[in-house]
Amino acid sequence: MNTKTQNAPGMFDGEATFAGITVKVDPINRPRTDGSDNVMAIFEEEQPFMWEFVKADIRAAIKDSMGTIDFLDVGTGSGVWSILVGKNTEAKNIVAIDKSPKAIVEAKANAERNGVTFKLREEFYNMNSAPYHSAKAIGIYAPYHLYPVEIEMKMPQHARGGVDGQQIFKEELTTANYHLARNGVIVFNQMCLGKEGKPSFAEYIPQIIEDSSLSYTNILPPIRTVEFMKRVYRNEFPFYQEWISTLFPELYYCDGIIRRDGRRKVEVVPHSIDLKGRTWDDRLDLHRQVALHGLC
Repeated sequence: MNTKTQNAPGMFDGEATFAGITVKVDPINRPRTDGSDNVMAIFEEEQPFMWEFVKADIRAAIKDSMGTIDFLDVGTGSGVWSILVGKNTEAKNIVAIDKSPKAIVEAKANAERNGVTFKLREEFYNMNSAPYHSAKAIGIYAPYHLYPVEIEMKMPQHARGGVDGQQIFKEELTTANYHLARNGVIVFNQMCLGKEGKPSFAEYIPQIIEDSSLSYTNILPPIRTVEFMKRVYRNEFPFYQEWISTLFPELYYCDGIIRRDGRRKVEVVPHSIDLKGRTWDDRLDLHRQVALHGLC
């Protein structure tokens, strides 16, 4: 991978090239003076890692599922996932949606830059975004930053996932359950609170997605929630820090694959994907930058 704008190893904001595509994105520190949200930067442990982890399952679902939509891209942002699927699979019908007008403009430009075409729609993800059980593969990358309710409205949209970081993810999964075809897959990226050796999504995903199995991998080893809170918020919001750290003492950073295969099995799998030196220190620095929006 290479980039023309590189702030730190494994951090690609401005332009990123990997898996045969090149996309332009916003710098991580772009001022949002016009009221529009940023088109998210690309990091080695996010989109490039996730593509390596899920690409075989996306290809298999496009080939074997009976749906009519090959790939449903929920929150397309820069269009990176629709472009990845368009360039690296046999997908013919790709639908990409985003609620941000700026994202739609940027995704269109990136699609043209990479010589791919897909349907782009500016809308909130909802039941009418696709027909019932029509999507062979669905990509979900819901926001997961942890923050107290007092600063929720100061958080950028791409980080506003609720005080437990899982609210939007659960809502999108509920909608995706309606859209997912038999033998189809949902692929996702999430930072998730947990306890007793597993992220909380390992409990609720099988309840939301019917007749499914779940495989997930820990991109980075789990850490203590209190460590995340202290690094990100320091001495601010002590009640929130103590409350969330006591309720969920562990914090996970994962990619997952949900398969509508009727197996009803949950498993954590190891990975050997190169993180190019990225660690929790890098993630904590990023979340500190996000948190500063609410501390200003």
